[in-house]
Amino acid sequence: MDTKELRSEASVLVESAAAAYASGEIEAFERTIAEAEQKMAQADEMDAAATRLKALRGDLSQPLNNIPVTSNDVAIYNPLDKTASIKGDYKPASWIKGLPAMAQPLWVQEQMGDNVKDEARFMTDTFVKWFRSPSNAMFWETATPDERKAMQEDTDKLLCPVN
Repeated sequence: MDTKELRSEASVLVESAAAAYASGEIEAFERTIAEAEQKMAQADEMDAAATRLKALRGDLSQPLNNIPVTSNDVAIYNPLDKTASIKGDYKPASWIKGLPAMAQPLWVQEQMGDNVKDEARFMTDTFVKWFRSPSNAMFWETATPDERKAMQEDTDKLLCPVN
């Protein structure tokens, strides 16, 4: 039984209690009110449990390393860097040259400017679209010019490094 049903049953019990009170049946009123309060308390407990469960699921789905863990990254990471709020194309000092925006570590992505975040999001969405397409050829036939560029930009350096 879900909380909506419990609350509707409690509402019916309250109306029944009101009728018992109006007719002067105090014992029936007390019994019905107690039952309605019990159903409401049970519904509140279920809602609280669902909220706690949702919060825990959200906590467990968060990445574990959202801050730098190597000494080199820690040396250049500035948690107080808020330049992204005034520059849309901002790339923080911890930006790894040669990596596209979508492949940057999480702590770098948090500090990127909005335009760079949009670019990373678009590249990620395009990659997912390519990955889920029935065939490679079908993706390339249906891809927009921007999607083609996103799939080719910055990744050639990663796949085929120049000596």
